[in-house]
Order: sequence, then C-alpha cells, then structure tokens
Amino acid sequence: MSRGIAWSESYIASNLLSPHLVKLQAILFDVDGTLVDSNDIHARAWVEAFAQFEKHIDYDVVRHQLGKGGDLLVPDLLDAKEMRAFGEEVKKYRSKLYREKYLPDVKPFPFAHDLFEALRKRDVKIALASSADPEEVEYYTRLLGVERLIEGSTSKRDAKFSKPSPEIFDAALERAGGDRDHTLVCGDTPYDVLAAHRSALPIVAVLSGGFERELLAKAEFILDDASHILERIEEIDAWFE
Repeated sequence: MSRGIAWSESYIASNLLSPHLVKLQAILFDVDGTLVDSNDIHARAWVEAFAQFEKHIDYDVVRHQLGKGGDLLVPDLLDAKEMRAFGEEVKKYRSKLYREKYLPDVKPFPFAHDLFEALRKRDVKIALASSADPEEVEYYTRLLGVERLIEGSTSKRDAKFSKPSPEIFDAALERAGGDRDHTLVCGDTPYDVLAAHRSALPIVAVLSGGFERELLAKAEFILDDASHILERIEEIDAWFE
C-alpha cells in the first residue's frame, strides 16, 4: 500500500471517529411538561380564564391544546364573534391569572438539574426553548437551578408565532450555539414534535407532559421522561452518525 493511500485511509478513519462528526452537541429543551410539572396547572388556568368571559370549555379540550401559545390556542377555541369580543382580553387575563394564582404551584421534575449536570459533563450544550412569557421563563430557570448550566433561553419575544411554528427552536438553536446537524430537541407535546420536524431537527418526545404515546408517535425517540435520555444516550448519539 502506498504512503498516499495509507494516509488517506487513516485520515478518513480518524474523522469518522471524531466526536465533532458523530457526537450529540446540543439539546434544546422545551420547559412546560418537560422540565417542570405545569401542564395540568396551565389547563386549569385557561379554563378559569375562559369562564371569566362566560366561555365554558371542557378541561380535556383545553388540556390537549397545550403546547401551543395563546396566539394559536385562543383562536382554536373561539369563533369569530368571540375573538372580536374578547380574544385579546382572555389572553391577557390568563397571563396575569397564571402568574398571580397558579405559577407558585409549579414544581420542577426532580431529575432536571442532575440531567443537565450530566449532559454538560459530556460537553452537550443546552438551551431552554420556551414560548412562555419572559417572566415565566426566568422563574422556571431559577426554579430548576440551571442558570449556570445553560447557554441561554427563549421566550415569546423570540418568535412571531409559537409552536408548532419552528421559530422558537430556531431561536433556541442560536442560543445554544450548536451545529444544527448535531442538535436534538426534547419536548412533550405533538406541537413540539411538529415544530422540531419543521426545522428538520430530531426530537425526544417525553410522556411526562401527559400526552398519549400515539400522539407523539412521529418523534425519533419516545421516553417516559427526560431523565431517560442518559440511559439511551449512546443510541441517541448513534442517530447522528
């Protein structure tokens, strides 16, 4: 074998094994239902907010709309006359109601901080990909105790439309500073799955948000909760080879 061929084969082999080419580099985490146990609380807040305007919607109907922002959820549940009469008002009322009455009831999933610590030890960059109000994102970040473990976070200010628009994940990818071809999303709703795929990003869908497995079936991976990422990390890593 000539020296040129031998060098070429050695170069190819070393690059195929390079962590830069095959290793997961970043994860974009949805927050509500993925890192904090808040979906049922959000649903109750929405039901109460609609009722304030004499619009009575079943809890289960609202519950399955979660994962969208109010910009999409409200028009999906109101008709044209209702939108004209109180569409904007119900969104503002719900935001204030949630912050003042419901937000203190939100608890972080107990695995979140240790999960982030373990991922950072693997040099995986992390960003929070939320379309919630900025105040809520700040509160969740402090609640999780992950300020020093993340590259950044997003809020509703970072996208014109909330999920299933891919804008939030695109903004979070910028915060993370990862390579798109080696970045993973983690979320809990069908709208996370759709938003990730609209941005051509693979997603781990987690059942911790309360959505049925069949509604998350298009995700690349489905796990009980985000802590199981560590158990499946080699398999997830291999997806990027």
